[in-house]
Amino acid sequence: MAITFTPRLRFLRALLISLILLPINAYWAADVLVDVIFSLLVPPMCSLIVLAFVNIFLRRYARRWAFSSGELVLIYAFLSVATAICAEWMNINYPYVYSYAMFADQNPWNRENILPRLPDWFYFKDASQLQDFQRGGFGLSYALSHLHIFAKPLVAWTLLFGLICTAMLCINTLMRDQWSRREKLAFPIIQVPMLLTRPDAPAWKNRYLWGAFAVMFAIDMLNGVSFLYPSVPMIKVRFIANVNEWLPDPPWNAIGWTPIGIFPYMSAIAVFMPTDLLFSCIFFFFLRKAIQIVMLMYGYEQGVFGGGWLVPSPPYFSEQTWGAFFGLFVGAMISSRSYLRELWQHIKANTAPTPHELRPRYALLGLILSLAGLGYIGLLSGLSPWLVIAYVGVFLIFSTALTRMRAQLGPPSHEMAFMGPHQLVLGFGANQMLSQADTVRIYHLFFIFNRIHRSHPMPYQLEAYKMGESVGVSARSLFWTMLIAIFAGVAVGQIAYIYRGYLRGAPAAWGEIGSATRQIIEQPHPVNVAAILAVVTGFAVVMLLDAIRFQVPGFPLHPVGYALSMNFGVDYFWFGLIIVLVIKSFIQRYYGLKGYEKLRMVAIGIILAEFTAELIWSSITMGTQIATYSISINGRLGWQQ
Repeated sequence: MAITFTPRLRFLRALLISLILLPINAYWAADVLVDVIFSLLVPPMCSLIVLAFVNIFLRRYARRWAFSSGELVLIYAFLSVATAICAEWMNINYPYVYSYAMFADQNPWNRENILPRLPDWFYFKDASQLQDFQRGGFGLSYALSHLHIFAKPLVAWTLLFGLICTAMLCINTLMRDQWSRREKLAFPIIQVPMLLTRPDAPAWKNRYLWGAFAVMFAIDMLNGVSFLYPSVPMIKVRFIANVNEWLPDPPWNAIGWTPIGIFPYMSAIAVFMPTDLLFSCIFFFFLRKAIQIVMLMYGYEQGVFGGGWLVPSPPYFSEQTWGAFFGLFVGAMISSRSYLRELWQHIKANTAPTPHELRPRYALLGLILSLAGLGYIGLLSGLSPWLVIAYVGVFLIFSTALTRMRAQLGPPSHEMAFMGPHQLVLGFGANQMLSQADTVRIYHLFFIFNRIHRSHPMPYQLEAYKMGESVGVSARSLFWTMLIAIFAGVAVGQIAYIYRGYLRGAPAAWGEIGSATRQIIEQPHPVNVAAILAVVTGFAVVMLLDAIRFQVPGFPLHPVGYALSMNFGVDYFWFGLIIVLVIKSFIQRYYGLKGYEKLRMVAIGIILAEFTAELIWSSITMGTQIATYSISINGRLGWQQ
């Protein structure tokens, strides 16, 4: 009897395939971190490329079994949401789970001041059972048979991260209609994934797409061979030079690390960005570098990232960025006033805007319960629930603004180095109200809020909603798919890191949060008026630019560019943005929409070629543990390689 794939069966099949592919994606994220440090994550993209390729044969030889566009969207949504959690969040956080106990003898201060104050069910206090994990050399079956050792932290972190991401999902569910249908934000990042879910799209017959694919794929394969055999010439398309090396003397060397690089897939993604946003990112990037030079002239040393690290210091770029994101959030809420009023009516009436959506009341209830759950976890950990809710709430404001920014701008990466709520706690003097135990616990439980945000989970959720809307997948199905992906992703991501430890030996934590905690405890920070003024300045700049753009059509500076570029957001790929801006402006001026469409096809071909090549080189690396060429902004042998 022939199987008839009803919508329910297709949903279940997509969910089953997602669960099968999740361990591969999670391990990929754990083993090859360089593939998950930008907006378009390599593991889910490559999974989608493989499925799209398989679908060609299914459509030709077994059409009944072919994947629908909706199934491919569900699979990609599941994998991207789950892999985002398995990526930098897990890589940054998980080594701390065991490192304080494992290396207690090497660091007496941490052993005496940090380890006793960490919650028992999140962190190991005794490393006696972790010797094999530290040493490595064991296989998958051995690792799985010893999972019981990690049971408490595995459950604890799954609940904590799961509730944080569920709160994000509920916010996206509430705001999705406003940002996707009413404001019609561009969602540049999903252009290529959407094309992969549409096998009948005319673009697949475009010669510009396939020409660009062939050239770029050939370059990446040649560079891969050159990486392994240096006698073979390489065509440099990643790091080409470093401006800082040309300016060795002060004050010009205050610009810090300023690489010149093309990074073709990132430049190709920038083709989808609006021209005014491209210009704004470049303008504010150079403004930041100029500020660094001026600061050094006044005696303030500037590091690689400019200004401070985890503690506020001139020129307070992180604080300016915080103010900018507060401004973006307030601006987004102001522009959504009428929608929020309608939403409140639906919440009061317990109705949904359309039959296929989750009712807003349930999404709001989910948000409230998630925050309450996080507060309860804080209480069990020895923290005030209100402190936890306030800390998480500030991060969710940033996350919401970042998510809308990516839907609007689509930056290839959005690195906010060492930026998080801790800067506000220190700048506003709130750390003086925290005990040493509170300081240790709040910074360690939520260090992911304070380190880096390149693979932030929340934007992937909103992008999944947009992709589903484009192919007719119900928002309710996507909600449950992503909710499962969140908790499965946290759990499987931890298991992937545990397996990797048993296989190759557990890596030690970098020590960033321990060093910062010690500095904060030993050197209490009073209220920092300059840091507060920097937050106010960032907020004011965004609101001013918004007001000017409202009054002056065509004004070239966009507040989103300020928010992104004042904190290491475009440092890797600024040069590629300039190239794209020049080419795109020229083509739009002299060749119009037809010319831009050809450029867009070239960009898609470049992205597909780069990710296909990365699939090959990353597979070799994971299979052989031999370092290979990478398209990433970081190399497999080092972050500047």
